[in-house]
Amino acid sequence: MILKAGMPFTVLIFVAFGSPLAGQPWLDFLKIPVLADDDRSSMMFSHVDRHLPTIEIPATKGAWEETRGPLRQRILKLVGLEDLERRGPVRWSSKGRIERDSYTIEKILFESYPGMSVPALVYIPKRLTGPAPAVISIPGHVYCEGKASVSTQARCVNLARRGIIALTYDYIDTGERNTGANACASMPYGGGNDHGLTAFSYTDGTPTGLEILDGIRAVDFLYERLDVDRSRIGFTGESGGSNTTYWVSALDERVRLAVPVCSVTTFDYWIRNGRDWDWHQRPAGIRRVADIPTLLALIAPRPLLVIGSLRGTDSEEFPFDQTEVAVDGARRAYGLYGAERNIEIWESSTAHGYQQDKRERMYGFVETYFLHHENADSRELAFTLESQHDLECGIPKANQTLADIYSGWLRHPTPVPMIPDGRAAAERVQAELRDKVRALLGLREESARPLLSVQKVTSRGDVLLRLLIIEPEEGIRLPAIEIQRRGVTPVGLVILPGKSEQPAAAIAALLAESLTVALVDLRGTGEIQPGGRRADNWAWLMGRPWTGLWVSDISAVSTAFSNEYPGMRMGVIGTGEFAKTVMFAGALCPRIATSALRLGNATFRDEAAAGKLSEVPRVLATTDLPVVAALAAPRPCRIEYPPEVAEQFGKAYAWTEQFYGRGFGATTFTLRAEAAPDWKAIATWLARNLR
Repeated sequence: MILKAGMPFTVLIFVAFGSPLAGQPWLDFLKIPVLADDDRSSMMFSHVDRHLPTIEIPATKGAWEETRGPLRQRILKLVGLEDLERRGPVRWSSKGRIERDSYTIEKILFESYPGMSVPALVYIPKRLTGPAPAVISIPGHVYCEGKASVSTQARCVNLARRGIIALTYDYIDTGERNTGANACASMPYGGGNDHGLTAFSYTDGTPTGLEILDGIRAVDFLYERLDVDRSRIGFTGESGGSNTTYWVSALDERVRLAVPVCSVTTFDYWIRNGRDWDWHQRPAGIRRVADIPTLLALIAPRPLLVIGSLRGTDSEEFPFDQTEVAVDGARRAYGLYGAERNIEIWESSTAHGYQQDKRERMYGFVETYFLHHENADSRELAFTLESQHDLECGIPKANQTLADIYSGWLRHPTPVPMIPDGRAAAERVQAELRDKVRALLGLREESARPLLSVQKVTSRGDVLLRLLIIEPEEGIRLPAIEIQRRGVTPVGLVILPGKSEQPAAAIAALLAESLTVALVDLRGTGEIQPGGRRADNWAWLMGRPWTGLWVSDISAVSTAFSNEYPGMRMGVIGTGEFAKTVMFAGALCPRIATSALRLGNATFRDEAAAGKLSEVPRVLATTDLPVVAALAAPRPCRIEYPPEVAEQFGKAYAWTEQFYGRGFGATTFTLRAEAAPDWKAIATWLARNLR
């Protein structure tokens, strides 16, 4: 789905050399499952449930006040807005006016992200006698009409007729900002310039950050207007615009009232049910620090009305029972301020959208808190529906799109250390980078003694086989088969992630070099069912990508065998899906004495250019593969690649070779172009470096 194929596979490509090996009596043994059926089918589902810890609101107001500031900063960093305070005044320009009997519609462009103008409309009541309250009211994924949609016009006019300034803008990739081939097509959504773009995933920028920035810049614009009462600025929107509502309101305290409509649920619901996958509303790693109830809690004690769809009509993504869970989770924060009356939840009589019943509930809420009407009149007033053409602001031809911005982020250089002179300097570079890479992979402290249990011991021909289960952490049981030649003292042990296929040529070549072979299925692969989108969502939102989980597994396997065979030197092989995992494991696990892998792309940057989703979110903001390879120095590392990409590999890994050489005086880094793995050569190389 997002980071892996989601089906059993082996990580090795095998080509037989010499005599056929199909008759070897131990080959069929490799097909025998090690795990019980229940373990294979339920492991990743149970893993997700165990690792969704409750996020608690502190018990006292003082503790919450100490928590909320740092929490906001962590969230801003996760969405790529840690430098938000450095922004200057918002740039904007007027694009015309429409006069109506009791209000004026001013058409403007304001700059959100540099080079990205946002078309917006400001509905200004006539005959204001002083600064008035203002409400930002935006649509969601109304791709064709955007800010000109009927429901958006209805609420903006109705707010203006109540004496409230209303600002609306085109949500990302809607209305004038929809630059796809057909803005009004139902599929692909928005003409194809929205949901499917994943290039951001290699950088520290996020689509979520861009959406939040839109909203904050809209607040900046209102803050500069003399006719706006800064103490009474509200925010509302439906669906995607509702997500923007609670994000902006949680992170910008200038928003004094919030009404999110038809999007409030919990990240846990999306995870457990494999729901939704709008990249721009789910920043990687957010669930480690906050859930949607936490974002609502950050709005406290400011007035918050959460409107949901009629129960049973919006259950795919936003079921009303989950809206209730989110609001209940936020009530505790409101209670700390004695402001329980400021948070409300309302179940509408309509399905997904911002229909009249929802609009009227919002009008009453705004009148109560901003106009201080004891008996708020929430009836929808008559309004003139403008044509979409008349509401167009005219964006610049070169206006930045999501695709443009992501491309710009990818052009930012990845940090590359200076080549160190001498071992001490090289080890300092490695120590600093290893800490950053561990954080990037979401690695946690591992057990000093992972459990290794022997399920069966048998022999086939001239080899001895052991069926093993290795437990790197509670609930994860990795099936493994250890193979070694009878009567031969092994010169080392080689770990091959990917057990369930028949890597005949590789095993035979390694055994011929007197190496013990340990075939292991890492979590979610081979025997272990991957858990589908449920597990993928968890890995993304928890900031524990599959690559990091697999590195953790390989590290634990190496620890288990170190405990089993003290003094035994170990290597690891990976190609295909596990090649980069093996590189990271070799870089971070000191028990791995040598590693051999086969890459198809020289760098993560090459993968990004190919339009893939990053296996390691934000990786290029920290490092790239040639630097990761250098973290294994001076331990031997062999990288093979297809001959047709020799030039890319030569350029990319020249730095790695220099790091080995100047940093450690080592010549143990090997780069080879091979059309297919030569297992005899690989086995010989491994045996030589493990002796």
